[in-house]
Amino acid sequence: MASAKDLFNDAEKDAIVAAIRKVEIHTSGEIRVHIDDRCDEDAYDRAVKVFQFLKMDQTAFRNGVLIYIAVKDRKFSIIGDEAIYNKVDNNFWSAISQKLHKEFEENHFAAGVINAIESVGETLIKYFPDVDELDRNELPNDISYE
Repeated sequence: MASAKDLFNDAEKDAIVAAIRKVEIHTSGEIRVHIDDRCDEDAYDRAVKVFQFLKMDQTAFRNGVLIYIAVKDRKFSIIGDEAIYNKVDNNFWSAISQKLHKEFEENHFAAGVINAIESVGETLIKYFPDVDELDRNELPNDISYE
């Protein structure tokens, strides 16, 4: 299995960042993708720590979503801040996770992440449209690594 930084080639990294930018133009929500080599704990627990480390819990509208992947341990988690959790039910998260799991099983890592970004984005746009022309991109759109 590739290392975290080698999971995506440059074109795939660019496509993931472009997908995030495309969504965030239409919503106050923030989406981040974070990749670790290893995860020695439950993926959800690690994702919560990364969410806080990336300051995703400090956005103005509390509507950030993190797609967390641990490459070598083949784990991932998708989590969101309190505002989005108050708008969606568990079926939302499990449906996206199931699709991402299927893509990962078929080694379609970049396509799976982009599809997850687009699915999350549809929901962010629905519940948190960008109504303020001064809405700023609070967090970087790049892929983060540890």
